[in-house]
Amino acid sequence: MIDFKRIDHIGMVVADLEAQAALFSDLLGLERLGEWEDEADAARGITFALPEGDLHWEVSAPTAPDSPLQAFLESPRGPGLHHITFEVADLEAVRSALRALGVREADGSNGERVLVSADGAGEGLQMRFRATLPALTPPVAGQPADRRAGDEQPSLGIEALDHVSTAYRDRDELSRHYGRLLGMRQVWRTPDGAWPDFADCVLEMPGGQIGWEVIQPVGDDSFITKFLDARGPAPHHVAFRVRDFDAALAACEQRGVPTFDVHDDQTDGHRWRDAFIHPRHTGGLLTQIFWEAHPGVWERSDKVRPEGYIA
Repeated sequence: MIDFKRIDHIGMVVADLEAQAALFSDLLGLERLGEWEDEADAARGITFALPEGDLHWEVSAPTAPDSPLQAFLESPRGPGLHHITFEVADLEAVRSALRALGVREADGSNGERVLVSADGAGEGLQMRFRATLPALTPPVAGQPADRRAGDEQPSLGIEALDHVSTAYRDRDELSRHYGRLLGMRQVWRTPDGAWPDFADCVLEMPGGQIGWEVIQPVGDDSFITKFLDARGPAPHHVAFRVRDFDAALAACEQRGVPTFDVHDDQTDGHRWRDAFIHPRHTGGLLTQIFWEAHPGVWERSDKVRPEGYIA
């Protein structure tokens, strides 16, 4: 198992960096931290702060036709979530752990980072491990952190990134893999037969920065089957908690961003609400927003503890 200190950032890749950065500042209301450029990967990006903790969100784009990011954009998985970067104490310990697990390092690994490919144990998402993280170019002094100049429209009011959801053919198989690789453990799951077209489980990650969901198809007509046929194992969506659900829906409406699958329900007498934003409005990222009256009621609304679970 790889011993990591924390997740540094979640990274997505898009074709139009500035347009995506504007969307993250304006609609999501995220604070822009700084910019970077990587000549070796022919890429440049912008980093945003996520509320709660030291987890960041990175948006990047290729700067040359032969960039690995351009190949991602032209693949079935692009555009959208591309990688997750972990801070580690010892890169050689990471390499030893990967060898013990029978996992090969991916192209692009070097003395400063170790990469695991999306199809070589990342199972849909490239994993990056770094001991030293690159410095950022800070934003221009005097510029608003979370709005473009003159933009007075409200944002979603995000409080936290709750989880990343990955589509995979077997939720338990991927749970075991993530457990061996990163020490994740399953803490919630939908009972078999709870839904006619999918089943999912929630994994707890060491450090507790975010959760991880694995969603699998049930039946040939499942929307997850169609997703896997089109993109293969890959990140399916991300979920953000918002401070005011009505205000978040109003922000979407004012910006001409439609929502769908809006739910309003209760768990243990506590209300929760959620909705989705289509990837065409977010740069390739299916986005779920939710609000809950009591911590944890939304996550466990349709779930039970896995067999053998010990708190």
